[in-house]
Amino acid sequence: MNSKEYLTNKSFCPIPWTGFMYNSNGDVMNCIRSQTAIGNLKDSPLTSILESNTQTKENMLARKGGIGCYGCYSLEFDKKSFDIISDRVFYLKELKEVNKDLYDNVNNFDLHQIDIRWSNVCNFGCIYCGPEYSSKWAAELDVVSIKPSDERVAELKEYIFNNAHQLKHVYMAGGEPLLMKENLELLALLKQVNLNVNLRINTNLSKVDTRVFEAICEFPNVHWTISIDELEHEFEYVRYGSCWQDFLDNLDIIKELNHKISFNMLHHLLNYMSIFECIRYLQKLGFHNNSFVVGPITSPNYLNIRHLPSHMLYTVEQELENWISQKPGYLLENSLRNMLQYIKTPMVKNIDYCLEEIAKIDRRRGLDSKQVFKEFYSLIEEGK
Repeated sequence: MNSKEYLTNKSFCPIPWTGFMYNSNGDVMNCIRSQTAIGNLKDSPLTSILESNTQTKENMLARKGGIGCYGCYSLEFDKKSFDIISDRVFYLKELKEVNKDLYDNVNNFDLHQIDIRWSNVCNFGCIYCGPEYSSKWAAELDVVSIKPSDERVAELKEYIFNNAHQLKHVYMAGGEPLLMKENLELLALLKQVNLNVNLRINTNLSKVDTRVFEAICEFPNVHWTISIDELEHEFEYVRYGSCWQDFLDNLDIIKELNHKISFNMLHHLLNYMSIFECIRYLQKLGFHNNSFVVGPITSPNYLNIRHLPSHMLYTVEQELENWISQKPGYLLENSLRNMLQYIKTPMVKNIDYCLEEIAKIDRRRGLDSKQVFKEFYSLIEEGK
């Protein structure tokens, strides 16, 4: 494959030839956007999973869509610039130095990228999360997950560590990656053999007094992807277990590191309007419009913003159109356009179901969402 084909084939993504995403339940996927796993460590070794992953490669080389890749293609639909928040476009840029000959054969694979989620260890129980990605959620619901054998996980780690010297991009997520001892092991090795690797850390930014954080600070090319969707008391409700002032203090700390910072923001039922206040707040702190990646929640269903009554959803639509009319550009504008397109997509509404599910969470946690989101509940009642 030559450089022109690399960029002009809109179905092509380098990830099936160069990387994978691992989740602690054993699932191996091409990436986090993928709608289907390519295998599970509970059933097969990693190398066997990667070797059998040929159908998506065949489709991409034939300029057909990759299996389970609709998420990226939909984000890119009708977009002409490269200010796009799809993972496909991100990795085209991130892995541009990989030899293009690698992509000529569907049986080829050479590890250059990992998205690794060693466990579900997390100190938060965010309202839109669950036991798979949060140990706090798992404890709350008394869920015990069946994980791959220690032998399979050891093989996974060995495979990654053996290729650490040639990794171009390492994405650490979770759970909360700053709390995972496996990340400390990997960072120690990368410091020795691949100090200039691009590190991306998806964090709730609640803990910067960990050895993992200290190790990350020793790397020059770090991109912090910080989860935040609301401010103050709404922040503490949605990100259960958090402290707003701790977040602000830790944000000040990483601003001094000369690392790249982005915000991973989710638009949902409860922050249907307050997410715009959150963006404005961060803009006032000096963050560029290319720092914001915002997307709608599709799961869990009870937080899907499209359940809002029509009069409330219309208010969101007007706000989005107002922001877009100001042409903010960059990833922020791309996000806003995607959000607008999403809320216009029809669905069967059931706001009573949503409120009951939120009430169940309130009862378990001893919280009162009606006191935190007073305007939201007031407008819901007006619409009944």
